[in-house]
Amino acid sequence: MKKLPGAILVFFLAAVPAAFADGMSGLRGTSRGPGDIDGRVGLPNEMLEKIGIDQKLAEKISLETTFVDEHGKSVKLSSFFGEGKPVILVPAYYRCRLICNRVLDGLFDGLKRIDGKFRPGDHFEVVVVSFDHEETPEIALAKKEAMLSILGRRKSVNGWHFLTGTKENIKSLMDAVGYRFQYDKAREEYLHATGIMVLTPNGQISRYLLGIRYMPTDLELSLVESSGNRIGTLVDQIKLMCYTYDPHSGQYTMAVLTLLRIGAVLTMVCLFGFMFWNPLKGLLLKPSGSKTGNLPADSTAQNQESQERQAKAT
Repeated sequence: MKKLPGAILVFFLAAVPAAFADGMSGLRGTSRGPGDIDGRVGLPNEMLEKIGIDQKLAEKISLETTFVDEHGKSVKLSSFFGEGKPVILVPAYYRCRLICNRVLDGLFDGLKRIDGKFRPGDHFEVVVVSFDHEETPEIALAKKEAMLSILGRRKSVNGWHFLTGTKENIKSLMDAVGYRFQYDKAREEYLHATGIMVLTPNGQISRYLLGIRYMPTDLELSLVESSGNRIGTLVDQIKLMCYTYDPHSGQYTMAVLTLLRIGAVLTMVCLFGFMFWNPLKGLLLKPSGSKTGNLPADSTAQNQESQERQAKAT
């Protein structure tokens, strides 16, 4: 029983990494997805320099920029912000034959895995903006309905917004978030990087998640941080203490692995302490007797009392 506290501590330290492992397994988002790599093959350097994502963390976008939603209604970006809810911004174009579909699929899949905690429309908004100025609201609506139907997201339909806009407004927004793309006339398609942005309720760029796969932990933590801790639970707050955001990879990585290793060493020290404390305590507190056999003080007092009784009796 005396070993139980140490054993419990060991179990706790071993279980903590598993509690945070949901975002550490599987395919992680990378700065270049398979479709992105295929799209760059054979391109000259001058073309490659025009494609990419320049991270502009902490900068604000203009919320007064006007777009058209999937129903043909003119809307300002400000209509998707506020109320303490962050916004996931997805640059894409709806007639893309591969890469944009992979990005949207990856986002849908990641959000489905955190649906029990965070749901579009309730806790955040998803705004998909086409960077093809020739696309229309009808194309946007068809894309939205197809995506939501296939992936079973009908419950959160109001939290997804598919926008189109003018060339000038598209350029203004894409420049603000550092998203560079280029139209290739020979291929008759847009060449672009892969990634999404998470913005605060006031339009500030908070996080970039790169690639075509978005893990649940990355999505959770970026949404909690971008909301200013207005959404999420105590567990999410603890996770934020245990993970650190890496702008280069666009991912969250565990920052307490070293601390856990130190904790494991300290736990072993505690275990040995529990095991050997009683013998050590006995050695430290053992009364020191003299070599001449001196009696303890209480025995001496008893002898004196006995002698006094004998003297009175005589």
